[in-house]
Amino acid sequence: MKQAQKRAHWAAIIEQQKQSTVSIKQFCQDNAIPYQTFYYWSKRLREHQQAQTVQPVVVDTSGHLPGASVVLVFANGIRAELPATLNAAQIKHWVDALQ
Repeated sequence: MKQAQKRAHWAAIIEQQKQSTVSIKQFCQDNAIPYQTFYYWSKRLREHQQAQTVQPVVVDTSGHLPGASVVLVFANGIRAELPATLNAAQIKHWVDALQ
């Protein structure tokens, strides 16, 4: 498994625990996850999020080329190619959904 895939995998597990009604310890026991591994990845993902920088996105709506697209690449490894005909609000919707 590649690093981006591992981060995505553990981010999903940590999110599952946050959505659950049980403690981290119980969640780990119920899902056969080593407690120390859960905390390792929790810390690592927090540090990774803090290390990321915000990149502004400028959307120029003055004209579009037929068939043109906007390519978005996220730190978690997700790559999305969207039609350039989308307006800024639609692109923002996709960015929010994919993060």
